[in-house]
Amino acid sequence: MKYFTITKKETLPGSMVSIEGELSAESLAAQRSKALEKFQQLFTIDGFRKGHIPEKMLVEKVGELGITEEEGGLALEKAYADIIAEAGVAAIGQPMVSVTKIAPGQPMGFKIQTAVVPEVTLPDYKKLAKESVSKNIEEVTVTDVEVEEAIQDIRRSVAHQKFHETHGDTHDHNHDIKDEDLPEVNDEFAKQLGKFENLEDFKTKLKANILNEKQVKAREKKRLSAMDAIIGETKVEVPEILVESELTKMIGQFKDSISSMGLTYEAYLEKIKKTDDDVKNEWRDEAKKRATIQLILNKIAVEEKIVVDEKLVEHQATELSQYYKEADPLRIRVYVETMMLNEEVWKFLESQK
Repeated sequence: MKYFTITKKETLPGSMVSIEGELSAESLAAQRSKALEKFQQLFTIDGFRKGHIPEKMLVEKVGELGITEEEGGLALEKAYADIIAEAGVAAIGQPMVSVTKIAPGQPMGFKIQTAVVPEVTLPDYKKLAKESVSKNIEEVTVTDVEVEEAIQDIRRSVAHQKFHETHGDTHDHNHDIKDEDLPEVNDEFAKQLGKFENLEDFKTKLKANILNEKQVKAREKKRLSAMDAIIGETKVEVPEILVESELTKMIGQFKDSISSMGLTYEAYLEKIKKTDDDVKNEWRDEAKKRATIQLILNKIAVEEKIVVDEKLVEHQATELSQYYKEADPLRIRVYVETMMLNEEVWKFLESQK
């Protein structure tokens, strides 16, 4: 027997949908025992142990309408997924739910407003990606000068660390370090830095690392250039909930970054004389762009039938879980799958030559 009826569905601005309907009186009544159980834990009456108040006395204390309202909340929570499915909407985020009418023994009216996955109308992304790739052909190389500059930075870092150990404090003595304080560049210096056979081996691997970093930056530059071209011709209304989600991630990543430097987010805000809301307002445009990019990548993956190896996702998620033992395994898996799928879509766009 169907226990709810949808009476109205309306598309709202900002990729929101409103759904109105009714839950049957029977579906509310089915939640009565759970509703009473909740109130049993909330109230005490002299002469009765907690959790053992007679139903009649409990109803007198709470009121029949109060019991019905609790029944309605439980019934709507249980029915939510079925209501969304019948309405045919791809809901995202936390919905706004309200009761429009309620009375003991009667159907309950409800109204649900939820953000939905927005419609993404893509341009000719293959053509745009191809044009962008052809315009951003850049040969990445590393000069001997760059290697020597990197070595100088490492020498200063080593000397700086030794200076701290000598003085036994954490004050910045960088300005006290002179050229004669810098360690000599030789085989011994190289071996102290890691598993290097000699100075030549160190320089070779250092050059390879610098090259890799430059290649990563060049690839990121090409990818963003292609995506900017695609974004410019894409039609999509980004839900505010996705923007807020990106802002939360950005601030979380920033907190982790400054934490490694011994600084708290609160101390950082105090130092720059800004509030959390100020930072969010400044970063909102970037958060919206990131949300837009993710929607576009998702849509391209669907259009091109791009998928990732489930076994590989499971393996990577399991490994990541070892480092973040307190994190929700499902969230980790979703994160890993998203990152891997994104990478496959990026590779597809880069292949448009």
